[in-house]
This record gives sequence, structure tokens and C-alpha cells, in this order.
Amino acid sequence: MALDSLNISSTSGGGSLMLRSHRLERLLTGSIPVPQETVVDQNGEIVVNEAFEDFMAQDSALASWLLSTISLQLLPQFVDAETAAAVWDKVTQFFANRATTTVMNLLYKLQSLKKGDDIMRVYLNRVKEVCDALESCGSHVAPVEQIVSVLKGLPREYLSFMAVITTMRENPTLEIVSSMLIDVETQLTGFEFSSESLPMSSHVAQAASDS
Repeated sequence: MALDSLNISSTSGGGSLMLRSHRLERLLTGSIPVPQETVVDQNGEIVVNEAFEDFMAQDSALASWLLSTISLQLLPQFVDAETAAAVWDKVTQFFANRATTTVMNLLYKLQSLKKGDDIMRVYLNRVKEVCDALESCGSHVAPVEQIVSVLKGLPREYLSFMAVITTMRENPTLEIVSSMLIDVETQLTGFEFSSESLPMSSHVAQAASDS
């Protein structure tokens, strides 16, 4: 499976189990010191250090495995990563930048949401979905900020009710505000229905008197 923005968590999760089982996590963090390439043997001769060869074999295998999980579109960004630690550093840096971009886009979306023609429950659910997405990215949205976002996207006919909510002595919970707005929507819908039916009732009454 190629590593992209959608499966980084599964690679980090399932992959970390494999790394732990083989005691390879320290290769990713760079906490294992690289052994000297050569050593002096008991005869005083300079020979290749077997510990260095074992280290390089493990590190190369781990780096190759990491690169095999990366999508072809991203591979050019890893051409200069020659160790497992270097590959992993680029992976975490890349997805940290992607996460930051995602959070910024979600915050902009939250500030731009409008109720429009949606019924109140649908609008409130849209706000909740964006807030939940931000939470999943590690960006907490305080309840008061969610309330402000909800009120900001309401049309003009809700202004008087918004004033009531914002001047309440005790800070209302998001659940209370949501319930109030659903009730207000019901009242406004009922008022509009009564207003629309009034001319028809007058017309019927006039027709009855003429007869």
C-alpha cells in the first residue's frame, strides 16, 4: 500500500508494531550510534567492522521498506534520503505540513459556513462535522467557538434571537443553543405559514360575503 495522506495513520500504527517486534524503532529516531566502519583486530590490522556492516544492512532494509510504502508521486522528494532516519524524518515533516494545511482549510471552512436554505438540524450538523474533523487533526474547537461559528452563519431573521443568546447571564452550552435555534426555526416557519395563509383566508371570507 502506497503511503499518502489517507493511510499515514495505518502505516504509523501497524508499521510500528513490526518495527517494535524487530527492535528497529531506534533506527528511525537515529538514537543508535553508527558503528565505526573499520576496527583494528587483535593482530593490529585494520579490518571491516562487522557491527557496521550489520547496522548498514538493517538500516538499508528499513529504508527500502519505508520507501516501498510511499506513492510514486512523492518519491522524488526522498531522493536525498539515504538512511532510514532520513526517510522517516521527511515522512513526518511532509505529513506535518499537510496536516497544517488541512487544519487551515477546515478553519476557513468553519468561518465561512452559512445556513442558507438548509434546515437548522442540517446546518448544525455541517458545523459539527467540520469541528469533528478539526478535532481529528488535533485542533480543539472550544464550545464557545462552535457557538460563535453557528451564530455567525445565521440569516438576518435570527438577529433578535442571537441577541438573546449572546446576552444570557450564564454561558449556554452548545446543546442548549442548538435546541433554542431549532425551536426558533419552528416558530419562524409557523409565522411564515400563517402570514402566507392570511390573504387566502381573507379572500375566502370576502367571497363568502359576496355570495
